[in-house]
Amino acid sequence: MARNLFLICLAFALAPFATAQALVPMPAQPDGQAWPTAGWETGELPPETADTIHALLDLAMVGNRDDLGGETRAVVIVHRGKLVAEAYREGFGPDTRQMSWSLAKSVTSALVGRAVQLGLVQDIDAPLPGVFAADDPRASITWHQWLTMTDGLNYNEFNSDQLVKNDVARMMYGHGRFDVIGYIRDSFPLAYKPGTRWNYSTAGFSVVGRALQGVIGLNGWCSTVSSQNGCAPDDVPMAAWIRQALFDPIGMDAQPEFDAAGTYLGGSHVWASARDYAKFGLLYLRDGVWDGQRLLPEGWVDMTRSAPPGDATDFYGAGFWLTPAGEDAFYSQGHEGQTIWIVPSRDLIIVRLALMEENDANWNADLEWNRDLTRAFPEVGGL
Repeated sequence: MARNLFLICLAFALAPFATAQALVPMPAQPDGQAWPTAGWETGELPPETADTIHALLDLAMVGNRDDLGGETRAVVIVHRGKLVAEAYREGFGPDTRQMSWSLAKSVTSALVGRAVQLGLVQDIDAPLPGVFAADDPRASITWHQWLTMTDGLNYNEFNSDQLVKNDVARMMYGHGRFDVIGYIRDSFPLAYKPGTRWNYSTAGFSVVGRALQGVIGLNGWCSTVSSQNGCAPDDVPMAAWIRQALFDPIGMDAQPEFDAAGTYLGGSHVWASARDYAKFGLLYLRDGVWDGQRLLPEGWVDMTRSAPPGDATDFYGAGFWLTPAGEDAFYSQGHEGQTIWIVPSRDLIIVRLALMEENDANWNADLEWNRDLTRAFPEVGGL
């Protein structure tokens, strides 16, 4: 549900996941630096640029919804594993959960990575199972193609500003709101060969969420979960698995949402605080490792921050947006100004949660603000 129009002008099995371009290596957690599972350790801003950083924070916090860049509600900056700055609008604070919107796509991508690491998904280049009938051509679309938005569905989210014609609005808040997957099955046929065309899609990540629910149940995880009513493959307690598999290991106090049919809304609906979104960013900045435990497969993070094979797109990976050549930042982005900005070369995470109008000028302002903050932090030696 995010818009990023200003950017639009694996072969792999379990591990390692291959990438087609050289990437800045992910920095390790500094020696002696505690992991923020139970809470963030605080640190200091670089003294030579502290005034610049404070000025950029002030600039973000004075804006209102109608101003360029919109209304900032929370900012958290993590440098070298420590929380070095944060700011909140009145009415918001460190523990305030806020809506992810499309930041959830990055979370869902990570959940697929967890399923691979746990052996529940064997190959993301295999067709995604359990959502479409076997004779439906959409049943051949792979996990990787769904995650990179190269699924090929006849689906229109970016190119219609009229709500009655916008597929995500109709799916989430119109006829599809009670059963998103049923609506996707009925409304969005295959229009292009999968893997050949990029098309922004919240629908695709709900498909991924539903497939994960089935995979988890079919692999027997359901039987290990305490449930008054038991659980079948179609009604696995997905929220419990998400907590146990991803949120609890990194100390992230977050809440996913489901539609009335029980489908995890993996493209748009997770609630978490800015500090907890920063923990999610740190998991990626540390290459999928947390406090000595590998949560995401080796090479998974590099795959997600790389364009997919072919020439369908060069600005989107697997649940993350990519910056142009010469920049190593990659980021999650959500409707109305939510961002998790990750910069390996500077060991830096910037989380901004906001409310802004969806237009190119606002998103460009957000992008430049993150870049200005990035330049205020030194590069990490040895990378």
